[in-house]
Amino acid sequence: MRPATSTSCRSLASVAALCIAMFFPAASYGLDPVDELLDRSEQEGNGEELVELLHELRNRPVPVNTATERELLRLPLLSAGEASKIVEWRNSKGLFASPEELSLVIGPGSADRISPYLSFDLPRATPGKSRRDGFQGSLYGRFFQETPPRKGIQTGKYEGENRRLFSRIEASMSNFGASFVQESDIGEPDAGDFLSFSLHADRIGIMTRAVAGNYRISFGQGLLFGQGRYFSKGTDPVDGVMLFSSSVRPYTSSSEDNFLQGAAVTLNPGPFELTAFASGNRLDATIADGVATSVSTEGYHRTASEQARKDTLPLETEGMNLRCLYRGEALDAGVGVTLMRYRYGKPVDWLSDGGQERNGGSVEASLLYGAVQVFGEAAFSSRPDAVSWICGLQAKLGKGIDGVASLRRYAVDYFSPFAGAFAERGDDGSNEEGCYLGISAKVQRNLELGVSYDMFRFPELRSTYPLPSSGHDARLNVTWKQSPSMVWSGLYQHRQKEEALIQQEDGGWLEYVMPVPKTTNRVQLNLELKASSMFSFKTRGEYKSVESRFASGKETDRGWLLYWQLKSKMGRFALSSRYTRFSTDSFDAAVYVYEDDLPQVYSLGSFSGRGQAMFVLASYEPLSNFRLTAKYETTWYADRDFSGSGNDLRATSSPGSFNLGAMWKF
Repeated sequence: MRPATSTSCRSLASVAALCIAMFFPAASYGLDPVDELLDRSEQEGNGEELVELLHELRNRPVPVNTATERELLRLPLLSAGEASKIVEWRNSKGLFASPEELSLVIGPGSADRISPYLSFDLPRATPGKSRRDGFQGSLYGRFFQETPPRKGIQTGKYEGENRRLFSRIEASMSNFGASFVQESDIGEPDAGDFLSFSLHADRIGIMTRAVAGNYRISFGQGLLFGQGRYFSKGTDPVDGVMLFSSSVRPYTSSSEDNFLQGAAVTLNPGPFELTAFASGNRLDATIADGVATSVSTEGYHRTASEQARKDTLPLETEGMNLRCLYRGEALDAGVGVTLMRYRYGKPVDWLSDGGQERNGGSVEASLLYGAVQVFGEAAFSSRPDAVSWICGLQAKLGKGIDGVASLRRYAVDYFSPFAGAFAERGDDGSNEEGCYLGISAKVQRNLELGVSYDMFRFPELRSTYPLPSSGHDARLNVTWKQSPSMVWSGLYQHRQKEEALIQQEDGGWLEYVMPVPKTTNRVQLNLELKASSMFSFKTRGEYKSVESRFASGKETDRGWLLYWQLKSKMGRFALSSRYTRFSTDSFDAAVYVYEDDLPQVYSLGSFSGRGQAMFVLASYEPLSNFRLTAKYETTWYADRDFSGSGNDLRATSSPGSFNLGAMWKF
């Protein structure tokens, strides 16, 4: 039995914290366009790294009047064409003094999205040393604890303690920088379970960037290397299709998967751009009879069995990317080729012949003519030989109207360990075909619409059901700025697809794998109100239904969620609180919600079952370069007496957690 006193105390503390948050006058945090995209995200995507990048850019914005195209492309969802327009306008017509002037070049939508991460300072009239050239850096640490602890902590199955530790140190001077990351999950005995280090240098002669240590790379549309795809399909109707990312960047995330370890360099001699890279990393894998049967990407090393899998599978990777760039008065074009080889240290059973080594290559192309941008990539993987490709066209269709059309065909046998492709299911660039259309339109000065439709097909629904399946996904986004202080937004989604599941007949005597058609309808309505310079309010209502057609009949699962959120700021103190109610029939009808969290933390809550939830997030800046942040959250379930399962079981219907962080910039 759970202690009644402990549960009551947590409940009283939660209500008291919420009341405190409602009492204080609040400040608006602004209607951030990228936050709006994060608010639409679902369980897929690379949100954690995006949040970290955005936080870095807020602290050190890109100087729009001096940055190169490569530096501008650090900004999420800024296309190569838009970066080229900025530089071309700057060279021919002068510098940018405000976001309004920038909107004349790349449009108001794109300008609103990237302006918070830009500096519009004018270059110095006389040479001098800017802050950018001086020594600067940051130190950031977080401590996380759960109440009550997980079963694995209480029984000793987890060898560590009930805490998660994270720290990051970053420093830069002139053209050089370094970063160090430490992370340890709950239950891990070693405080330095994950360590990451990188050095980088930028803009030295013809060298655009060099990185040593841990890093990520992206080329083309992500079929071979797509480690810079932040959003899943459907997050943005137009800009979520084409991959926007710089080629090489240091790795500073706490995620223990999907990065390279070694060195990479990008050179820019004349019209060419050459990137060469080499990596020698080790993966967590299950080894049976000398063969790797699976790879673990969670990064947990809490139990003896999890520790036995740590760093058991070496992976060597090397390759190069060569791009030829052409820039004319009306035409910007680029053509590139990527070659790569990877080799596992042991035979792996997910390669068709149980081998260890594979080769891959791709051809990419992009062309910008006026307001029309064409993009595409075709990638090849060996043994078995397979080709995947994607192509598309993104254009300005009229004043305030942007559109995109894309075709993709990913072979069943295609495989790249580093793919990050645009897709309906997964991002590995395999076993999928599709046609996508998206339009974003500013219908009136205060009304924006976004429509997307994706028709897809899987040549093999699943390995246990190697027959094709098809479906579609349609979405409508609406944003209405009723006034400068009030914004309404809504979403409607209709999706049909099949899942290969075990079905039963004759009272369970007969079992077989068959496709189960599922129809999902989702409706969402949001209101964000900026009541004053010190107060803002946000609320959301969402309804979801999932209809599954089994051989035995039709089943419908439904779910709904409501939340109310207040934000406040008084001088150096800020507070944000949210109260949520939810009810779902099953996990299929679970509702996903993006939550405010500590700096550089991406939090996407998943709500299923019946209950209530709340969090309080407080921030205090005693000094201009020092910030303390704390978050307490809890959930009260009405349909269960515990949460989690196995070693992660927590013997309470109201699990809670506490997160504390500190950041010092120097």
